[in-house]
Amino acid sequence: MGELYAINNKCPHLGLPLQGKTPLLSATCTKNGGVVCSVHGSEFDLKTGANVGEWCPKVPTLPVIGKPMAGEPKPAEVYPVSVDENSGEIVLEL
Repeated sequence: MGELYAINNKCPHLGLPLQGKTPLLSATCTKNGGVVCSVHGSEFDLKTGANVGEWCPKVPTLPVIGKPMAGEPKPAEVYPVSVDENSGEIVLEL
């Protein structure tokens, strides 16, 4: 999209990595500027971290251990990013 974004590598649902060790366990980016957790299926806006759409759609609807345990939607942690005009370095503000 021609812009830089920085998002915490932890899914806010259970703290699992968004970028895993294999493609199967790695998040995917959407065309509308989001990132989707491969484990739970939750999508997060890269600019704001807000949950987009259904919270944890891959979690089955089971009593006690399923959707009830998914909890309320939480935003992903995002960080401001800029490019230094002089050096071209990417600056990440933590």
